[in-house]
Amino acid sequence: MTSTILLDSLRVWQPEAILSAGALFVLLIGAWGEERAKLAQGVAWITLAASGCCLLVAQPATTPSFFGFIVLDAFALAMRWIALGSVALTLLLLTASHDVKPSVRAESIGLLLLVGVGLMLMAEAHHLLMAYLAMELVSLGSYVLVGFPDEPRAAEGALKYLLFGAMSSGIMLFGMSLLFGATGALAFPDLGRAVAALSPAAHGTVLIAVALLLAGLAFKISMVPFHMWTPDVYEGAPVPVTAFLSVGPKAAGFALLLRITSALKPAWPALGPLILALTLVTMTFGNLAALTQTNVKRLLAYSTIGQVGYLLIGFAVGTPEGFSGILFYLVAYLFMNVGAFACVVAVVNETGSESLDAFRGLARRAPALACFCAIFLLSLAGMPPLLGFFGKFLLFGAALSAHQPILAIAGILNSAIALYYYVNIIRLMYLLAPSTAAPLIPPAAIRWAVAVCAAATLLFGLFPGPLLDGIRSSRIANLL
Repeated sequence: MTSTILLDSLRVWQPEAILSAGALFVLLIGAWGEERAKLAQGVAWITLAASGCCLLVAQPATTPSFFGFIVLDAFALAMRWIALGSVALTLLLLTASHDVKPSVRAESIGLLLLVGVGLMLMAEAHHLLMAYLAMELVSLGSYVLVGFPDEPRAAEGALKYLLFGAMSSGIMLFGMSLLFGATGALAFPDLGRAVAALSPAAHGTVLIAVALLLAGLAFKISMVPFHMWTPDVYEGAPVPVTAFLSVGPKAAGFALLLRITSALKPAWPALGPLILALTLVTMTFGNLAALTQTNVKRLLAYSTIGQVGYLLIGFAVGTPEGFSGILFYLVAYLFMNVGAFACVVAVVNETGSESLDAFRGLARRAPALACFCAIFLLSLAGMPPLLGFFGKFLLFGAALSAHQPILAIAGILNSAIALYYYVNIIRLMYLLAPSTAAPLIPPAAIRWAVAVCAAATLLFGLFPGPLLDGIRSSRIANLL
């Protein structure tokens, strides 16, 4: 009976199994010597292609797998695609970046694939223990990826990430232990039933436990006040790793947050005012702090915090429209943010500088790259008819439909603030003279990443129907 359950579970878990096996093989290749980096890249692409093919034919499961620890429903299928896409786009940047030395490139690729498995597991978690293990798989791999460059700031960033991550894990585990003590359950469906049946005297304990769980997840998604690690880690990490941290773990963190929200519905209304306040503070702090940055990676780090604030609008309103807006904006954020970081990789490779001044005159040195970079920045700012605009439209519309106009007004005002620092980079690219007239020719991998992200940002912005249909088919509203 046990072996039958395992075999049936492995059949529907093939994409993750292939990704795990490929990651371990790539790590073994890295142990053979640095001259095998090309072989590691080839194996990684074969692994991603095989995993993607399995996802193409995958069907949502109606029952949990692996003894109830994970659920491979339609929502999990959508998040698996986002996780796989973030890994694939990051791999393109990783193979072209000068930040990661060839001697550790194979190891970095293997860890990236393993973290991708963790991202999928976070979205599939159906049990508190699985949620914790998936978060730790993502976190431990990310700590090492941040510290790969042989630089003091990379070591500092990795150490800060580790310390803050350990603290958040401890907070989350304490919340889980309180929840288990109050309910005697760990599986999400059992938790929901147990919380609903609790006596009023136990509600305070559950409320504290849920708040602690929220604090642990707030670290993963860079929500204020658990954002402190983000600027230093993003600045110290290789640019491709920074790009990955800004999209992959954020998407998986929101997926797990929505899962836990679904399991603990009776406890969330009491935290509504706190979540509303943190949403407003997160988007406002992130955008205001970004105004003063001169390092492009730190600017995009604070921009990420602001973008998390927009995503929290969908969570704060707690409606099907809000949850659908979150999923849509996660897809939009994947393409427009990784596209922006691809442009950063090209500039940093050429100039060796992460200063905003490195973008001076980029339109004269690389007209196509500057044009696409402007598209990504304007999409992040929410300008029509780009993909970011439609994502914000859904989130702000969900706030208005839920009679929360303060969230919509705050989102619009923060988008106006963000427009200033995004347009400032465009001003540097188009209105100022470059320090050198030599043309900037990005590597082929960067051109592929930029092309894919630009096509998605433009096409889904102009024709959002197919993406909206995909969001509806994910049945994200069923989580409510």
